[in-house]
Amino acid sequence: MSQITEIILENLQNNGICAKVLNKSALSGGCLDAFKLSTDTGNVFVKTNSGPNSRIMFEGEAKSLNAIREAVPGFAPKPLCSGILPNGGAFIVTTYIRLSTSHSASIQILFGRKLAEMHSSQSPNGKFGFPVVTMCGITEQDNTWEDDWLTFYKKRRLRPILEKCLQNNPGDNELRRLGEIVIDKVVDHIMKNIEIKPVLIHGDLWSGNWGVNLDTNEPIVYDPSSCYGHNEYELGILTMFGSPGSEFFREYHKHHPRQEPYFEQRQELYQLYHYLNHYYLFGGGYQRSAISIMQRLCDLVQ
Repeated sequence: MSQITEIILENLQNNGICAKVLNKSALSGGCLDAFKLSTDTGNVFVKTNSGPNSRIMFEGEAKSLNAIREAVPGFAPKPLCSGILPNGGAFIVTTYIRLSTSHSASIQILFGRKLAEMHSSQSPNGKFGFPVVTMCGITEQDNTWEDDWLTFYKKRRLRPILEKCLQNNPGDNELRRLGEIVIDKVVDHIMKNIEIKPVLIHGDLWSGNWGVNLDTNEPIVYDPSSCYGHNEYELGILTMFGSPGSEFFREYHKHHPRQEPYFEQRQELYQLYHYLNHYYLFGGGYQRSAISIMQRLCDLVQ
């Protein structure tokens, strides 16, 4: 048994989850190391990360999972324990879910209903934010509470990621110019005359972060980076990389109708954060996507 597995087993034992590990199986975990541990009490799912901010990452994920499960029971895996590794990294253990990515019409409808239910769970203090830092990929997200969504989105999302992109690309003057217009003018312009409540959102809900629990045949979400924010923010990334079908949106909007004007433009505004984050992390063509969105948004206030 490896040192990492021994450390995880000790945490499992200390939390009364199991007594011994029977087998370890590697799994796909995106940018992280992920595996299934078969124990004397059943299977668990483990993710490890050697990065310097891995403890922050998994603390935010655990808090997010617990919030989602409280809002919609069974809609996310249960975090079991987490800890620090000798290499300076960290790990998180959750319940093991057998997943399918087959999304039938009935599953899409149920997904829309459950996400709408989650988006009806409002923040405990009436503010926008979250109790801890979360991470979108490897980007830390400051979730300090704010009284209004416009301030939160500009101060805690758009401006930090714009500054990170410019630190990596100081000569990108067009990004700088358009970014300032979006933050100073566009956000306020397209948020007028709509109701925005601080509801629980997953925060990184692209197609790779939801699936179907094969044991319940119900949709489930995972790898969250939650906050209490505008429900429409969730829909931005949801349509970027493998969008759900029309059945999902018909069901979802029964519970949270589209708000006009500028619904589509707000979707682009919310996608902008993720394109900027991808530009910061990966560079390349994501800059062009971000610039195109900003140009269209800036045309609204020119």
